[in-house]
Amino acid sequence: MSTKPSFGNKVLASINERIEPAKSVNQPTPSPDLEEGPIWVSFTTAVSKETYMKLKQAEHWIPGFLMKELTESALVSELEKYPEADKPLPPLALEKLLRTSKKLR
Repeated sequence: MSTKPSFGNKVLASINERIEPAKSVNQPTPSPDLEEGPIWVSFTTAVSKETYMKLKQAEHWIPGFLMKELTESALVSELEKYPEADKPLPPLALEKLLRTSKKLR
């Protein structure tokens, strides 16, 4: 009869420490407002076949090309033309969006 190996708390703590170092009591906890970069949310859209081929060609030929960063940049630039994009949603619409969208949780 074989038994499963068991690991003591010291082994697990050591592994966890390597993965996520313990926070020192003297270290301040980072503010959620000071995050390291954007939080990415995936969404589905469509582009023409020609645009898709250009994206794939750029991915192949340009070292470090990231489609999501190009998409983000293009959308931000285009949204600057729409002042309504900066206008907050009405409270009921915002509440519904936050309640129904898994992407915003």
